[in-house]
Amino acid sequence: MVSAPAPPPERRAALGVLALVTGASAIGLVLALSGAPTPSVAPVATPSATPLAPPSTSSSPPAGTRARAITPEITTAEDDDVELDVFSLRVAETRFDVVDLGMGRDLAAALAQKSASLAVNGGYFAPSTEAEGLVIVAGKTLSPFAPALGGGVVVVRGGRAELLDATTFTPQNEADFAIQARPRLVVASAVNLHGDDGRAAERTALCVRDGGRRLEVIIAHGKTPKPGGPTLTLLAEMLVSRGCEGALNLDGGPSTGAAWQGADRVEVRPPRAAIRHALTFRLDP
Repeated sequence: MVSAPAPPPERRAALGVLALVTGASAIGLVLALSGAPTPSVAPVATPSATPLAPPSTSSSPPAGTRARAITPEITTAEDDDVELDVFSLRVAETRFDVVDLGMGRDLAAALAQKSASLAVNGGYFAPSTEAEGLVIVAGKTLSPFAPALGGGVVVVRGGRAELLDATTFTPQNEADFAIQARPRLVVASAVNLHGDDGRAAERTALCVRDGGRRLEVIIAHGKTPKPGGPTLTLLAEMLVSRGCEGALNLDGGPSTGAAWQGADRVEVRPPRAAIRHALTFRLDP
């Protein structure tokens, strides 16, 4: 039997290539050898993972947004070693928010996170470190209403702030902001305290003025670097003299602290102890 002559090396190579390619690749090779244009194949889109944005209770400003500066008014009590840092805010031009510090003390970090003009300590927290009392931001409840805590609730909605009695309060999630604490220092422009233990301490308070169009954030402390401040009664009297129509006492003592954007730097009066929530206030440009 006579064997068929072996094909030349060039043909053997081509046959080997054709044996390895299949489907569309073989068709492309044939078209290329024939000189016909090779049809283009649309690339297949490959899905890519999109990183999730960190959860937020309200819209955060773009990174790098510089906060508007705020300057506190300094008020002193005559014949008393007490000083008030008063930060006055127009409610309709302020964004209210809350940062969970997870039992920390870094109010400057909370200020930076929200590009806020002011950050202060919030309300009370339980021995378990969970926040105690109602906290609402942008309609979202961060901490539930606590009937046993009593006191009052400062609620912000529709560009106005008001102080409500917690004993008759009905939680409403449509609030832009709400915080529960105690006691109510001032009600209807009068001192609202029925007893005082007489302790002088650093204190944080919210004062509603001008029919709720203005909110003052109060940091009360001694005039010296040593811990100190007013009694609850003295603070209430000072706030009434300022024209407060309603005022709510927040957590105080070693929890009292503030950080604010000054004209050329961030000023900090750190709390002496860990706190759960920081309240932030961002002034609209």
